[in-house]
Amino acid sequence: MRLNDSLADHVVLALVAEGPQHGFAIAKTLADDEQLAQVITLSRPLVYRSLATLSDLGLIRTVRTEPGTHGRDRTVFRATAQGVRENTAWLSSVVAHPRDARVDLLAKFVLRARRGLRNTTLAKRQLATFKPLEKRLRGRTSASDVVSLWRRESLDATMRVLRSIAR
Repeated sequence: MRLNDSLADHVVLALVAEGPQHGFAIAKTLADDEQLAQVITLSRPLVYRSLATLSDLGLIRTVRTEPGTHGRDRTVFRATAQGVRENTAWLSSVVAHPRDARVDLLAKFVLRARRGLRNTTLAKRQLATFKPLEKRLRGRTSASDVVSLWRRESLDATMRVLRSIAR
C-alpha cells in the first residue's frame, strides 16, 4: 500500500525516518525548527493522525513506549524499510504544478537539508518540469488578466529561486 498525497503524512514520515521519535517530539520539531515552521504548521492531533495512518500502512512501526513527563506514555516509532523507500522517493520527487511549490516543494527542500542532502539536482529537475509552463505563460498575459498575470509572476519568482538553488 502506498502513502496518499497527504503532505502532513509525508512530513511526519520524513521526521520519523530521521530517527525513532514519538508524536510529541515530532510536533515540537515542527514548531521549533524555524525553517520547517515557516513552511508548514501541523497541530499535535494532525501529527498523531498521521502517525496512525503511517502505522496502518506499514510505513512506521512501534519500537518502544516511554513514560510521559506529564501524562500518558509515549509511543516511539521507527520507519520501516518500506517507509524509508517511500520517504526517499517523495523527497526526490518534483511537484506537478507551481502552486505546489510554496509548501510541498519547499518542505522537501527543508527536510532534505535537515538530513544533509543537497537540493541542486531536485531544483534542476523541478526547473525542467516547470519550463514548458513558463514558456506558455510568457506571452499570454496582460494586465487585465489578473489570474494569468499572477500565475506568471509567481512562476517567475519560483523559477528564480530554483535557479539559485540549482547553482
